Amino acid sequence: MSAIFQALPGMEVPVGGINAGFNRLWANTDVQDQRAMQLNLVLHFGFSTTCEDAEAQFRTTVEFARRYPCRVVALCPERDESAPREFKAKIYGECFLGKAGKDTRCCEFVLLSYPMGTHDFLQNQVSICLSTDLPLYYWAHRFSSNARLAAYDYLLTRSRRVLFDSAVVPEDAFTFPWPNPAAVRDLAYTRTRPLRQTIGQFLSRYAPADIVDGLRAVTLSHRADYSAEAFAMLGWLKKGLVRCGASAENDIDFSVSPRPCDHCFEIGFTYREARKNFRWSADLKSHQAEFEGDLGHGRTTLTAAARVLEPAEALAEAMFG
Repeated sequence: MSAIFQALPGMEVPVGGINAGFNRLWANTDVQDQRAMQLNLVLHFGFSTTCEDAEAQFRTTVEFARRYPCRVVALCPERDESAPREFKAKIYGECFLGKAGKDTRCCEFVLLSYPMGTHDFLQNQVSICLSTDLPLYYWAHRFSSNARLAAYDYLLTRSRRVLFDSAVVPEDAFTFPWPNPAAVRDLAYTRTRPLRQTIGQFLSRYAPADIVDGLRAVTLSHRADYSAEAFAMLGWLKKGLVRCGASAENDIDFSVSPRPCDHCFEIGFTYREARKNFRWSADLKSHQAEFEGDLGHGRTTLTAAARVLEPAEALAEAMFG
């Protein structure tokens, strides 16, 4: 039995009695007939997931469900190949009161512990656990290799969105041959949405030519554990500069480097013309950032908000944004 399966909350039920278990769970409650779900989410815990990490993602999903009632199927693979080849199931449910007195929102979890090598059976079991006629989303958390992920092609192809976090997956995740690349979302990129918005708003006051003419280097520096977010921001900056007229032949030097600091995140543009420059410096603990620079029309400084999305916010943004 998976250690994650044992660590997460829930009431163990027979695999064939999941629906009956939910009927008993909600029996004699005020929400028995008010559990309208909006979506299905398969949360797949990879072998790199610890019990503590799984509990954190579980609570993130519950927080997400406060706004988006859903049926969650949490997959907990058993690493031990000598373990009995049998499925185990747990169910768990929570309900929340909305702003209106009758606005009740609920989430239902089905936790499945299963041995490796049973993908065909697992596909059938997951299908039974999902709420019918609702969109499906798939979150592959901490998968240990692309080869293992490829075995879940039925989730990769059927899901409206496929989510992963580049901060906690193998580096070659970006080279994985996703069956539907348009559906794939990186949570590290999603977390940076507020940063991208404020930087984009600041730079939008300048003509594109002012931004790219004479641009020699773009540097990003960050606290070590913001590496995934920094590379996500770098990709966004490259695309934005191309839209402004830069090209791969412009000989712009891009670099990303960690540095010792508490909550720092900085972006700098260096130009061939000495008086031109741009710098954005953020403290993600105090949620403040400073803009300063001169792109050819005089020096400008500005203080703005700076934060990354909280986990449940990022989950929603990746699904629906």
